[in-house]
Amino acid sequence: MSKSIKELLRVHKLNKTPCRADMLGVLIETDRALSEQEIKEQLAYDYDRVTVFRTLRTFIDAGLVHHVTVNMHEVKYALSKRDSRQNGDNAHAHFHCETCGQVVCLGSFSPDEAVIPEHFSVKDYELIINGLCAKCNA
Repeated sequence: MSKSIKELLRVHKLNKTPCRADMLGVLIETDRALSEQEIKEQLAYDYDRVTVFRTLRTFIDAGLVHHVTVNMHEVKYALSKRDSRQNGDNAHAHFHCETCGQVVCLGSFSPDEAVIPEHFSVKDYELIINGLCAKCNA
């Protein structure tokens, strides 16, 4: 990630707090989406669950972080590549390993080929590709 924690918070108009800086550092250092628990385990300080949850919500609302739900109940969080508040600009696919649970952000995609019924409008969309990661496939 080319931008520093301080710069990312400034660009997204967020004040720098110890928890925000700590959590953002964890998300910057990983190449995959992490659950709330996985993030909490890597934090330098043991912030309470409410503080962690509120910080994630703040990051999502600011477009700094996005989330993906896998297996209909498990939520994972990753740093957004671009400001997701800009016209749904952050839409991309995710790969979910069915064995180890790892979720990796893939490239952008477009639902152009999807047949949307007349008078329906697309607000948001997700594509989750399930399978086995390289490690679990070996």
